[in-house]
Amino acid sequence: MRLILSWATLLVVAAAWAQAGVAELEAIAYGRQRIDLASGRTILEDGGELIERGSGVRLVAAWIAYAEGVEVTARDVSIEGDVGFVDAPLLTIDLVAGRLTASGGVAWRREGLQVAGETLWFDVDAGVVGLLGGVEAVEPDASAAEAWIELESGRVLLLGPYAYADGPLVLRGGEGAALQLDASDTDAGVVYDASTAVDADWLAVVDAARAAWEAASEE
Repeated sequence: MRLILSWATLLVVAAAWAQAGVAELEAIAYGRQRIDLASGRTILEDGGELIERGSGVRLVAAWIAYAEGVEVTARDVSIEGDVGFVDAPLLTIDLVAGRLTASGGVAWRREGLQVAGETLWFDVDAGVVGLLGGVEAVEPDASAAEAWIELESGRVLLLGPYAYADGPLVLRGGEGAALQLDASDTDAGVVYDASTAVDADWLAVVDAARAAWEAASEE
């Protein structure tokens, strides 16, 4: 469940900024800054920080560009929230659509839990988080081509090739295979129920979220 909550935390970052807009952000420049008249963006050329006043979310990056109410782009960036951290070479927040994309090799950590993937995708309206490309997770012990999480239900979907270790038992699936993980709390800790019989409605949600990610990637 901590894995699910960690990814959910990053979605909250996107949601907070999408609702508040850059006007609610406090910007701290580490050096040179300028305004690009053509795009209307403020550029912190030597890096700096963006702090969302309402949530306390803090973004630190080596280079930041933002346009009020439109978008935030950052390079070599770290985001720190109440329950997690994310590091990525490139991060973009679409404040209009309420979407966040981190790419170039993304790492998330908190209290020893670590999750990594090539790309991290958030869709605020859909309530879906996706990690795509070379996904590696600890607790649960899993790897996959893609991992998708539905925040409301807590369902997780691993898309193959995948491997999921449950003690000495390892479940594996090839390209095109899917494995659903449902987490529940027990006296012994969090237990994941794994099934290759994926809920039809959940698969439809993932298909829609993935289509949105692909469309955004082509823009």
